[in-house]
Amino acid sequence: MALVFAGKAVATAAISFWINKAFTYLKEYKVEGIEDIKNRLLQSMPKIQVVLDIVNPRYVKEQSSALDAWLWQLRHAVEEAEDVIDVLEYYKLKEMAKDHKVSVWGSSFSKVKHKVIKSVKHVSILDKNLKQFTHRGTLKRLREAVEGLDKVASDIMSILTVTEHLKEVASCSQQQEYSTNDDRATGLTLTPPKFVGREKEKEKIVRWLTKASTDASGNLMSTNHIPILSLIGHGGMGKTTLAQRVCEEMVRKNFKVIWVCVSDRFDVTSVTSKILESATGAKPNANCLETLQQSLIHKLKYSTDFLLVLDDVWEDKKIDKWEKLFAPLRTGKSGSKILLTTRMQSVAVLATEAMGIETEFLSIEGLEEGENLELFSHSVFSGQNPQDFPNLKSVGKQIVKKLGGCPLVTKVVGGHLRSNMSFQHWNNFLQEGLQHFKGSEDDIMEVLRLSYYCLPTDLQICFRYCSIFPQDYAFKMKDLVLMWIGSGLISEAGNKPPKRLEDIGEQILAQLAGKSFFETNIKVDPYSQRKENYYIMHDLMHELARYVSSGECARIISPGMLENEKDTVRHLCISGIDHLSTEEVKKILHFKNVRTVIIEGSGLIDSNLFHAVENVMEQSKSLRLLQSNLENTFHLPKIAHLKHLCYIDLPRISPDTICGLVKLYHLLLVKCFNGSREEPKQVRYLGNIDHLRYVNYGKIGEFPIGRLTSLQELHNYRIQGGKGNKISAISNLSTLRELEVLGLENVESHEEADNVELNDKKYITLLSLAWSARAAVENRKDELLLNHLEPYANIETLRISGYGGVRSPIWIENLCIKNLVSLELARCLYWEKLPSLGELVSLKHLWLECLPSLQQIGQSSEASSSNCVDLSLPPNLDTMIVRRCKELRALPILPTTLVHFETSNVGLTKLPRIGKECNENLETKSSRLLVVVVEECKCLNSLEESLLVQGDYIKSIHVLRISDCEDLEAAPLVFEQMNELRELDIRNCPKLRTSRGVGDTFLPLALQKLNVNYCGELELPLIGALQGLTHLSELVLEKCKYLESLPSHDVFKSLKSLKSLEIIGCENLSSLGGLGSLQYLLELKISACSKLMAIGSSQTPDASSTSTLQIDYIEIDLPDILHLEPLKGLCHTKGLVIRGGTQLESLPEEWLLQNRGKLQSLKIYSASSLESLPLHMRDLCSLNLLLLSGARKLQSLPDFPSSLQKLDITCCCKELEEKVGVYESPEWNNISHIARVHIGTAFSDLLVLILSCKVYLRLAQTIYVQGKCLNMPKLF
Repeated sequence: MALVFAGKAVATAAISFWINKAFTYLKEYKVEGIEDIKNRLLQSMPKIQVVLDIVNPRYVKEQSSALDAWLWQLRHAVEEAEDVIDVLEYYKLKEMAKDHKVSVWGSSFSKVKHKVIKSVKHVSILDKNLKQFTHRGTLKRLREAVEGLDKVASDIMSILTVTEHLKEVASCSQQQEYSTNDDRATGLTLTPPKFVGREKEKEKIVRWLTKASTDASGNLMSTNHIPILSLIGHGGMGKTTLAQRVCEEMVRKNFKVIWVCVSDRFDVTSVTSKILESATGAKPNANCLETLQQSLIHKLKYSTDFLLVLDDVWEDKKIDKWEKLFAPLRTGKSGSKILLTTRMQSVAVLATEAMGIETEFLSIEGLEEGENLELFSHSVFSGQNPQDFPNLKSVGKQIVKKLGGCPLVTKVVGGHLRSNMSFQHWNNFLQEGLQHFKGSEDDIMEVLRLSYYCLPTDLQICFRYCSIFPQDYAFKMKDLVLMWIGSGLISEAGNKPPKRLEDIGEQILAQLAGKSFFETNIKVDPYSQRKENYYIMHDLMHELARYVSSGECARIISPGMLENEKDTVRHLCISGIDHLSTEEVKKILHFKNVRTVIIEGSGLIDSNLFHAVENVMEQSKSLRLLQSNLENTFHLPKIAHLKHLCYIDLPRISPDTICGLVKLYHLLLVKCFNGSREEPKQVRYLGNIDHLRYVNYGKIGEFPIGRLTSLQELHNYRIQGGKGNKISAISNLSTLRELEVLGLENVESHEEADNVELNDKKYITLLSLAWSARAAVENRKDELLLNHLEPYANIETLRISGYGGVRSPIWIENLCIKNLVSLELARCLYWEKLPSLGELVSLKHLWLECLPSLQQIGQSSEASSSNCVDLSLPPNLDTMIVRRCKELRALPILPTTLVHFETSNVGLTKLPRIGKECNENLETKSSRLLVVVVEECKCLNSLEESLLVQGDYIKSIHVLRISDCEDLEAAPLVFEQMNELRELDIRNCPKLRTSRGVGDTFLPLALQKLNVNYCGELELPLIGALQGLTHLSELVLEKCKYLESLPSHDVFKSLKSLKSLEIIGCENLSSLGGLGSLQYLLELKISACSKLMAIGSSQTPDASSTSTLQIDYIEIDLPDILHLEPLKGLCHTKGLVIRGGTQLESLPEEWLLQNRGKLQSLKIYSASSLESLPLHMRDLCSLNLLLLSGARKLQSLPDFPSSLQKLDITCCCKELEEKVGVYESPEWNNISHIARVHIGTAFSDLLVLILSCKVYLRLAQTIYVQGKCLNMPKLF
């Protein structure tokens, strides 16, 4: 209903604000006859408020077209007044910028001329008359806007008559006002979502995941039939949350999890792209389905079992879509599975029919009443004691009983009720809000709508805006808040005392999250371990946002949707602009009042289409926010006409666009890159835009920043010598939140640093100070400078890099920055000592990298024998990373809160222990330690008395890596106490000793990955402990000099999850043992095992075993390995890689023919002795890829199978290149049917795409030989 949001989008406070501002301008410019209009408007305000109160969907029982039209007229009139005032303020800002431009950049004559004009302007009467003349058109438009608003307001009596039949407004608006004022302050720290119940469902899913994939007859399924389990239930029942929980707790032990949110638009290309992005972690460059499918096939070939989660699927009509989607997935590992969440059983049936399997599904019903009560209590009493509200206990139970166990509704209702903890409010909600609630999907949506309508107006506006983003979109707080501000949703109007716009936005987002309109989560960067909060909207909430924003916000994903949208749309996102025609793009101009335009597409688009997009952007005169991800360079010479533009985010812009940008005086955010090597001189005028708050400095160009007093963030600001950038320019930027300064070696004096007054900039939360790489000379100047760059005490993140001083700055020594959360020091070559950090109770993240002179942290690095210690490290530290600190011999006692500990290339002689503070509770807390990484510690000789022998703390470790510690000897590791260990990696520690024998070492059953590589006496005990590791999926045995035989049949048979096995450089290995018993093995790599080859065919397999080996992919260095049992009997292999070297003279023809029905990929590297390919190559009927590298003796090509799609022969002999280059030669004819061919000497020319030509004789259009393109003659 349009009236729902149109009325809510303008509040009387905002109307009054713009009316007063409009009349201030009209009076200032002496516009006659305006007082009567002003008085009439102000008298209409209370009546308008009555209408806005009545226009509440909780009470509106009928749609009224008259009321709807009036509300839109009111909104349009208010926005028109706002636009005109915006233009007048634009001119005011332009004058200010012009004054500064002349005073700074003008010639002597220009300055004198400007001074004379300003002196004349200061004559008050003349100044106002002059402005009245120069702004005559704008003032006329303002008067018309005010008169239009007066006309709309004059209709208020007839509108009140229209609304008489509506239900009288109850006390809800008062309750809402009370609840808004009484709502507890919501912090910005995110808390993990509460998860209750679902134990039976989790158990069923895990049982399905761990059971072997069999058909109805009990036979093992082939990879062509991937099992599918569908979770079916109403929206909001927690299907997605359940799937996430299972993945987090259990699935990652055995599967590569690929998560894709499908939603109601089932586009095969888009979904395939999302699958590939989730699998690889990188967004695919391609947008062609065939290319995406080939990339996905390649990825799945070399990955472990995958679990593909297709979340929120609706497609139940077209089976061919499912078949296309499943086609590349069928090439994956035989243990892979698909988990699907949907609201409709018909979706599950169609998906399984397309896969060719029986339908399996799990119905997700409501939570048990007790579980739902627990979830409700958590939502409504979070941070409070339920015992303080005894009067709410009974009514709370009744509400929970009425909700029927729907988790989403329970959380939303809890968030709504906690804003008003009165019995009357709760009882009214029970009696009226839940009066007709029966638990159906419509009922659930009705309750969500009710909760939305109870939100304050500013929260409603910001929530609706999010409907322009795709479903399941992950919002970063700062990005979303800035878009709200840029689109004009958040203003300072009505905020007394005035608040910072970002603070208002962050508070709105926190309140929406607190009321469960957003879900929260955390992402961790794998290298730096930095944590980042983000928000996601539940699919039902996204539906709700789309519903309540109809006519105001639109996300266009297909051309037909443009026709159906009303011209009232204010916020618009076009997804897939490359799917629209030029004429369809022009239809966007139909939205004349659009304020937000977001254009999404794939990379570069057609130039004609792109010009149409540029034209739309320049013609949208009310535009506040402009964003696109297109890689074309935007040429927008008329962008200066977009006087309202506040936010521009375009990947590449032209110099003429930059020249226009500097004239947009309302700009708050500029996130653009100069798409040209030319930097126009006008870029310097960006420094005149007083309102500018965010700019990617240096990416668009460099300019003076001293006047940008509204600037919130300044990154990449490089200090320059001579007349370049000075650090003193920062001194006026008192509102900065984040500051990154580079090139500090160019600061001329510490007095200049003093002038910056960093310690007075109380809003800075992130400070990064960097010196550029210089000659390795200790620099005392750096110490003096850093002492004078002391930040304000409330700073949260501090990064220092390239510092050349020896000592810590005084303000770090004295711990003046008590609120520090993250400290990162890098490339500080001479820093010798860090002070004790034990008093920094807020510090969570400590990262020290490349401090080669660092010798000590705190007072003493020696472990204490007492039960408690005075910590030199922060007591609440959770991440500690120390890399490349070669002089650091010892670390202090570690706090019990540590989660991630990593030390790499450090001079430690022993690892630290974990210890309690003296004032800490002596009770043993549950350990939080998950990751321990120890690498390249050349001086480390013992793990005794370290954290790795502390039983209370090692039991929680998930990942343990010890590598390249060449002097490490004593390692009394008790692996069986590491109950949660998933990954164990011990490499290149040749001196390791152990007192435990082969039968005395035990590994935890949870282990998934094991790498045993050149680890001394520990190698055999570790290999001997493999028995019964049912979760082990990857095993690497490398340089195991004591290993003579692989484990027995019984051991290998027990490894039911082992998918990948690598055996490399085991020089004494002479037997493959019970290898044939690895029933689920998919990948095998064997190389540099010389004794294994010396034994050759005389080697006998484990007599007790019957081979069940069916390996998909094999990588070897010599083909003779394939003559050993049980590899000799393989007949289902899909891919073979041989890295043969000089010993490779021929390919194993018999073995290849034995696998011809399945073999798809054959790659031969370093084939310098290979003279010919087997004559029967054409019989390899499934082969689609053949790669030969370094085959310099190969002079002819055999006939290839018709299945071959890609042929690569690199670094081959010249004679072969010449033969292939002769049209209709035998070699030419043998490859003419292959779609993609490359034959040449340059490795960089690999995989050149050759387009197939579907013409007579199936000849390829083009063949690349030695980088030259040979075109085929036309045959028609």
